[in-house]
Amino acid sequence: MSRLAERERHIPGRAALVVIDVQNDFCAADGSLPRRYDFDLQFVDAMVPRLQRLINAARAVGMPVVFVRTVHDESNDSPAWLGRLGDGAGSERAGVTCRTGTWGAEFFGVAPQPGDHIITKHRFSAFVGTNLAITLTSLGIRSVLFTGVATEVCVESSLRDGLFHEFYVTLVEDCAATYAKAAHDASVSVVRKHFGLVTTSQELIDSWALVGQTGGIGYGGQ
Repeated sequence: MSRLAERERHIPGRAALVVIDVQNDFCAADGSLPRRYDFDLQFVDAMVPRLQRLINAARAVGMPVVFVRTVHDESNDSPAWLGRLGDGAGSERAGVTCRTGTWGAEFFGVAPQPGDHIITKHRFSAFVGTNLAITLTSLGIRSVLFTGVATEVCVESSLRDGLFHEFYVTLVEDCAATYAKAAHDASVSVVRKHFGLVTTSQELIDSWALVGQTGGIGYGGQ
């Protein structure tokens, strides 16, 4: 199988858009994490409209959109998972988010439509214990565009595993968000240095428009 050139990694027919954990418990003011821990939502609030636009643009050019959601309950809350933060401050955070069947587990500001794909995960990475890799491969996808929440946790974990599953990976930096700018910026830097490409939603939308105009491969990004 030939290597994809950088300009080819973001075009319809080669790539899929993956939306990670844009759910109430992570993104809404009344969600479990923002409410319990006073997390700053300004970056999430600013990101969601850009993500909505990007999702609509991807659908318009026929690019697969995959929504990944986190769900937790007694069937997947192992002792190691619940105890991952130890017995110190913050350990109570485990086991309170996105409980099965609750409002907190529902999507926030985005929603799958007919033709989209939904993957349910129980760990930070969207590839652990799921059929995401099989879904992408079955769709003929070689390159994955990652978006969602939180940049340095579930988005970056999923992106890293995407590379380890032999997909080309890209972080859409303005369509990923977390609760502190420094954490987001550090994750963007790590991805750019070690794991894949970094682009923006406008660069993608512009490149898709160019493909539509020329009928060929075009890429207006970095």
